[in-house]
Parts: sequence; structure tokens; C-alpha cells
Amino acid sequence: MSYRNKFSLIIISAVLVCYTVVGGLLGRGVGQEGAYSQLAIFNEVLAKIKGSYVENPDLSKVMHGALLGLLESLDPYCTYLTAEEYARYQISRTSGDGEIGLELSKEKMLGYIYVIHPIEEGSSERAGVQSGDVIEAIEGVNTQDVSLVQAGYLLSGEIGSEVKLKILRRGRSDPLEISVVREKIKISPVRNRLIKKQIGYLRVSRFVKGVGKELRSNLKAVISQGADRLILDLRNCGGNEFDEGIEVANLFLDHGVIAYSEGQQSEKKEFTADPDKVISKLPLVVLQNYGSASAAEIVSVAIKENQRGEIVGVRSFGKAVIQRIIPLDGQSAVLLSVAKFYSQSGQVIQNKGIIPDYEVPGGLDVRMVFPRDPGAEEVKPPREDKDIQLQKAIELLTKPLEQERKTA
Repeated sequence: MSYRNKFSLIIISAVLVCYTVVGGLLGRGVGQEGAYSQLAIFNEVLAKIKGSYVENPDLSKVMHGALLGLLESLDPYCTYLTAEEYARYQISRTSGDGEIGLELSKEKMLGYIYVIHPIEEGSSERAGVQSGDVIEAIEGVNTQDVSLVQAGYLLSGEIGSEVKLKILRRGRSDPLEISVVREKIKISPVRNRLIKKQIGYLRVSRFVKGVGKELRSNLKAVISQGADRLILDLRNCGGNEFDEGIEVANLFLDHGVIAYSEGQQSEKKEFTADPDKVISKLPLVVLQNYGSASAAEIVSVAIKENQRGEIVGVRSFGKAVIQRIIPLDGQSAVLLSVAKFYSQSGQVIQNKGIIPDYEVPGGLDVRMVFPRDPGAEEVKPPREDKDIQLQKAIELLTKPLEQERKTA
């Protein structure tokens, strides 16, 4: 087959792939005329690359980049996986590889991967990686050139081995070089204690399987110790176990809609509080920050919109999508967001986040600001006695108690 015929075949295949991805997988109601118009532009661009680019292009690489760009333009979590990447993706979900414990997203304007938050007790947190850090390179690979899934491959590996990160951080003009040891992350997802003898403090570090059951046990423990008011700390807390988020919210709600999910091809699914599952109706304050994401946001918005408690902190991250892996011909695949979560009032969480009732910057919060700003000061997490978000929560719960005692 001649090179011209091969090129024509590639163009036709590319057009069909794009049509399938855009039209078939996303289920978009694109009119036939509009679809052909867009595909004609795509065809023309490919032809110009072939005819006018400075050197003979690697069309398979061009197509791979085009498909990545197409999917990542939807949201940072959608991506195209080659046959090799798809095979590794399937293995990675059950493998015993070491990891470094980071919740990641991708900055849309410049395309760098950045840290929503380091997982509590993980090796990244111990190495000094912070919420809001922009990862410029992983083992010398520029993160503008990789998807979030590919970044996960670079970060994982043999337990005990090291991965080198080049990090851009607010307040520093020069990149930081940080080495992090890969390990099997062992998480203590829930902790509890009493504050001022009557306030039960419950800290959820990550939504993993079993968190709802563990929080139920911790909640009963602080109540049995005499707690008559509660703080639920969801700062720097993520995890895509949305069912656990629903279960945790239900521990505090005896009625009302917790959230609902919906997508173009996914029917609306409403999650309603079961009165038989509620554990506590005590006064409640929820702490959140920019590192609060995914299942944690389901809890915050349910507490807020059902007027069950008050939210203190800053706007949460805004990540609440259900994803599906869809195999394609040739053993490749696409990872697509197929549904979003909404609050009971219909407010979308994705890209919006949850606005607190009391805006309190500081505390454990570090907002993501592109770090090459020499005039900005580096923000470090404070000691607990200087945690102004926690202090605000205590104030909200203590003042009503003092007023009750005065009128008794």
C-alpha cells in the first residue's frame, strides 16, 4: 500500500474515531450537518500537517495527542488509553504497587498536574508535599505531556523505591526538588477525641471502603464519653467512594435528599436519608477547605442544604463525577465522566465546590494559586491551637451552650 493510501486510511480512521468518541460515546445530539462540518475541519488540519509540517510527522503520535486533547477538554479526568495503557490500567487497580499518596487534578489553562491534597499519613505528606503544589515534572517527565492516569503510572512502582518530583509552590521563585518513597499507603480514615469535654471531634482523612461503618463506631464512642455537640473535620479529605459519602451523611440526617447523580445517558438517581440509619441529631459543624473533594463534598452539601449543621472554612475543590471505562476496538479505551453529582436543590458540585456558611481562610487551608509569584508568602499548616477554622467551629458550638447555661 502506498504512503498516500496509508495516510488516507489513517485520516478516515481518525475521523471515524473522533465521530465515535464525540457522537457515540458522549451521546450528544449533534446535527448531521454540524458533525460533518467539524470532521471536515479535522480532516483538513490532518492534511495540512501531512503536507506542510517541517518534517515527516509521526501520525500515530499526532492522533494520540489529538484524542488526549479531545477528552481532556471535557474535564481533567477524561482520557484516552492506548492498548498498552489500558492493560496497565486494569492491572493497576488490583496490583500491590507502591504509591506516594496524592489526590491530583490537572490545571486547565497551562496543563500541569497539581495536588488537591496529600493523603494524610502518606509518604508525600511526610516528604513535605502540600495542597496546591503544582507538579511540573515526575521523574523528568513534564506533566503537561501526560494525563492523570499516566501520571499515576509514573508515581507508582516498587515499594521502597523513590520518585523524584519537581514542584512549583506559591511563595517560591525556584522549583523544589522532592524525592518521595513509594509505599503501601496505610490510612487511619477516622479519628476522634473530645474538645472542652463536651465537643466530639471526628476527623475523616479519606473516603475509602468501610469509612461509613468506622465513623458510625467513632460517633457512638464520643457520644458515650459525654459529647453533646460535634465537629466533623473533612479538610484535605477526598476519595471517590461516593456510597461511603452517602452513608456518612445519613449518620446525621433522618430525612431529606442527600444528593443525586445524573448524566446524558445516566438516569437521575436520588439518594435519600434513611431515618433508621441516623446516629446523631446533636448540633454539628463541618470543617472543609480547598482540599475537600469528591465524597467529602457530598457530605458537606447534604448537611448544608438540609440545614442540619453549619459549614466552616473555604470553598471546597469541586470534584464529583462518576466515571466509566469504555473499551474501544484495538484493545484501547476511553475513561469518561458519565454522570455528575448534584445537591438536593440542583446545584452541581463539579467545578463549583461547596460554599461554606462561614468563610474562614487559614486553618489547614492552602488554596491553589499558580506558584511562580515571588511576592506571595508560603503558607504552612498551623499548629492545632492556632487553627482558626477549628476555633471558629468551637466558638459556634460553645456560644449557644453558654447562653443555655445562663438561662437555666
